[in-house]
Amino acid sequence: MELPILDFRKYPFLKPLEDELKKYAGGVTLNDLLSSENYYLEQAKQRIDKILKDQDLEPYDKLKDSVLVFYTTLFLVAALDSEILKRKFLDKETEIIEKNLLDEDEDTLLEISKLIGLKIEKDKLELKYKENKKTLTKYLNFSVDFLNYLKYSKELRKKDNNFSLSTHILKSGKVYLNKEEIVKILVFQIKDRLYEMMNITDVTLPEQIKKFADEMRGRKTPPCISELLKKGNFNEEDLKILTTYYIDIGDERSALNLVKDENAIKRLKGDKKTKYIVYSCKKMKDLGYCVASCNVINPLQLYYGRLE
Repeated sequence: MELPILDFRKYPFLKPLEDELKKYAGGVTLNDLLSSENYYLEQAKQRIDKILKDQDLEPYDKLKDSVLVFYTTLFLVAALDSEILKRKFLDKETEIIEKNLLDEDEDTLLEISKLIGLKIEKDKLELKYKENKKTLTKYLNFSVDFLNYLKYSKELRKKDNNFSLSTHILKSGKVYLNKEEIVKILVFQIKDRLYEMMNITDVTLPEQIKKFADEMRGRKTPPCISELLKKGNFNEEDLKILTTYYIDIGDERSALNLVKDENAIKRLKGDKKTKYIVYSCKKMKDLGYCVASCNVINPLQLYYGRLE
């Protein structure tokens, strides 16, 4: 059977950066390209700006050199090191990915699943059922080994009862699924993959990315935080806001100086599934912490720059 040809413009994260760079002269790095061409960094900046403003993103396949734009954006998000930005980036990008996947044929979905390390099979199961005294037929076109299903759907089952085993057909050691369910599993695994790709060390980031990130950062302490710090005698809510803010901007030393409790810091840092971020401006206003009209949605936008 002829394998489907994947469109890496739609799924740029599936193509290793090294493979994309081979199209250029030998030894060319992403940093070399960023040094000679403003296009990639400007596209990444525009994309991040839209993410922070909760605006719709243009699909990568509509952009020139989509793979390089993707990696530039990914590395820039990593360099800015904002958990709120990372979360919004993942949500926005996987929203587009999910729409694309739902439009793909079965063979393409299987090929993508292989590339991200999932073992999913095309395995049609016919089901007959009664509805309004009529006998209807539906088909489940995919199957996953029982143990693999438990692994792939572990987090999904905590949030979505539709992935409970009690709602699925288990036959000959395999769990049968429809296309929409397979897509949700793929999207969840892709989101996890993108998160891991963002967690690269500062040492491995291209110098042009780090330089551009420094230019984008406002490094301005939000007025509400400045005013709160003047207070001195902090209540529990004050400490929660300040500690979360310090963690969000990567200043754990200041956070620890405030609460004197490493376990509290660990809880507020969360993990790759759960992240705590400083309250939105609306919430800060409701709680009486807002002291100025900053024209942003979250105080962190002042620190990391509004990207306009």
